[in-house]
Amino acid sequence: MSSPIRPVVKRIRVLFLGGLLISFAYSMQLQRHRQIEVPPPAPPAPVEAGADAATLNLKIVERGSDIPVSATVSVNGGAVEGEEAYLEHSLRRSANRHKGPIRFRPLNYYFYTDGTLSLKVPPGRCTVEVRKGYEYVPSHRTFELDPGQVLDASVTLSRWIDMAALGWYSGDTHIHFDRTGTNDDSLLTLTSARDIRYAFSLSMNTRGYSLGGAFESWHQAHGLGDGSIRNRGPYYLTSGQEYRTRTLGHVTILMAPDYVPGAGHTPNTDRGPSLGVIGDQARELGGVIGLNHGGYTRLEADSLALSGKMDFLELLQFGGYRGLGLDGWYDFLNLGYRWPMAGASDYPATRELGDCITYVRASEPPTPQGFIEGLLRGESFATSGPMLLVTVNGKQPGESILANEKTSLDLQVEIRVSSPLYPVRYVDLIRNGRVVSRDFSAEGRSHWELSRRIEASSSGWVAVRAYSDAGTEAHTNPVYVYFDGKLPFDDDACGQILARLDSSLRAIPAESVVARVRKLRDRLARYRDTGNPQGLALPSIAQIAEADGNRSTARQAAVTGAASR
Repeated sequence: MSSPIRPVVKRIRVLFLGGLLISFAYSMQLQRHRQIEVPPPAPPAPVEAGADAATLNLKIVERGSDIPVSATVSVNGGAVEGEEAYLEHSLRRSANRHKGPIRFRPLNYYFYTDGTLSLKVPPGRCTVEVRKGYEYVPSHRTFELDPGQVLDASVTLSRWIDMAALGWYSGDTHIHFDRTGTNDDSLLTLTSARDIRYAFSLSMNTRGYSLGGAFESWHQAHGLGDGSIRNRGPYYLTSGQEYRTRTLGHVTILMAPDYVPGAGHTPNTDRGPSLGVIGDQARELGGVIGLNHGGYTRLEADSLALSGKMDFLELLQFGGYRGLGLDGWYDFLNLGYRWPMAGASDYPATRELGDCITYVRASEPPTPQGFIEGLLRGESFATSGPMLLVTVNGKQPGESILANEKTSLDLQVEIRVSSPLYPVRYVDLIRNGRVVSRDFSAEGRSHWELSRRIEASSSGWVAVRAYSDAGTEAHTNPVYVYFDGKLPFDDDACGQILARLDSSLRAIPAESVVARVRKLRDRLARYRDTGNPQGLALPSIAQIAEADGNRSTARQAAVTGAASR
């Protein structure tokens, strides 16, 4: 006769092994979304100019103007450093993190300049490379210098495209600068040198939190939000906040005038509150909030999206799609969520300032607040270099096509990709998360003009991705398509989100957060089983149509106002 203890022991063993397998699977799932990091190569050894040094006086201008413009400069492949004012931000001393696909991008060591500089260089051949972000053609000059010679020279930069003239404005929502109160002019030199029109400098708490106090780094001397805005011509600098927990993730808070309360003064933010609470606090302050690094550990990412607590998803970073990745983002689009994604650099913990950015569409140059509002509407694309312009039946990213009285609809998709700095090998047309058309060039092309027609018979969305090697990426936010007044629902996407929520429930350390996640998980399961979306932050078609109407009216008013001026 068998012992009654044996079945119990067997069950315990099975449960234990099952738990190990689940933990292993979850850790592998997280590892898949971590991006590889390696040490950067050693920079070229600095070359002493010597007693017979030549002097090179450079002035950098834009074609058609004699006014100096800021830029990045590499001299003799990075062996010569620039002037003291911006040295702490040179690629030799800051950023140059070799993480993610963008680590493979060829990049000479460079320094920043405001447009005029004087360099002591060894006599002989001197090579100079000048760059200014993604819209300018790099300029290369070679000089032959005699011992002791003083040479005055200019370098002219030319735009290969003027995105602002086309109604698109660049921005980086995740930069860490110390704003001392006296260095804004220098910081605007850095951001304008990378042609970032809307730069957002974030303070950052460490493991604890004290409302901008003891645990805060990257201080913002002008405060946060509107009161912190400074500009030099079309280039703006605005301060915000990155709220961080080690386990739950990081969020960006923009345009709020003060720090979120959080849980008050605490040495450990891992104890809570939920990032959903932080989202509510940010909105109560009049700010907006984005989920950083694609959700990072992803423990709260899915529940935050389901509850509508995050206004945007910072996804493109280090030349790849972090955290949830594209598939995770697509899952929410396939349930009817309109959750715009953005590209942002996380400088200085990145390859270079503004290596991943977001372009927002506007009928006239926006304020920083207007830039963020356009981002939240999804009127944007994220990029690490390629310029990606797309229309679907004349609609642009963030807009909707309402096909209420039709059973099917032909969608005419016009795609324009321009990327002379980093040629593109693949252009994917994506419908509801699936690639329905892929164009490929083995060598890579600087310009693509594509026209594609696809048929739609159910609600969903259309987006385009353009990409290549070494972290060259661009992805539009969707154009949405609605039939018969219904949101899309994809059972596979729902299953994927439920599976991730189950994994999160086993890993989240704070019980208060577990309760929130479990409640949302149950609401999603009920929606799948009954079609009842109660408790989920899904938009209604009426809300979408009203927002589209308001947007169209505002755009027409802006166009009329611009014409009258």
